[in-house]
Amino acid sequence: MNKKFYESENESYSDPNYYSFRYTTETFKALVDAVIPRTPGLAEEYGKIQYFGALNLHTYEYLIITLNYYFIPMSEPTAVMLDMAADQLIFIGENTRLLDFSQFPGGGTFAALAPVDRFRALTLLDELKVNLSDLPMPYTDNPGFVTTFAGILTRYTMMGYYSEWFGYGSTRLMPPDDRKLEFYPLSWSQVGYPGPSLGYRVLRYSVQ
Repeated sequence: MNKKFYESENESYSDPNYYSFRYTTETFKALVDAVIPRTPGLAEEYGKIQYFGALNLHTYEYLIITLNYYFIPMSEPTAVMLDMAADQLIFIGENTRLLDFSQFPGGGTFAALAPVDRFRALTLLDELKVNLSDLPMPYTDNPGFVTTFAGILTRYTMMGYYSEWFGYGSTRLMPPDDRKLEFYPLSWSQVGYPGPSLGYRVLRYSVQ
């Protein structure tokens, strides 16, 4: 367990590791915001609970911890890879909007892309339309790794958002054994999930 990661949120601006951590965090904020954005239109139609998106539920933290804890430390090289894909997107002129570095201050090119263009950058990775030899380790010249992680980033965003992650509240950044469910996750309310149970009554059909 890398205890340092769980303490990183409280590091000071003078810490030499701060800006690296901030850069990675802002990059993943941009990623999850593109996958599950806030939806004010749905909130007007179906109620305030439907407004909230992945940024509100701190899903970016789930991705960072998952990449660092369940794999080798992967969050920072993944953030760099996303930036390199964004740079490639701009180089070939496939971005549809101008860059906006005020969206996620401290992030790089990927975080400055419009949400639709962030998906275009992910597509470049999935189609291996980037220079693999320039990517950071462990992605360097590793097409299988690149396509695998380009695909799982969106899936992990969905998993983190609809899991109990947000319900861990103040304990969510602690090691897994120390987390406690403090309240009912907003995403469960959005989809009407009643929470875990030993079993639910369902209609069962018997096959004769």
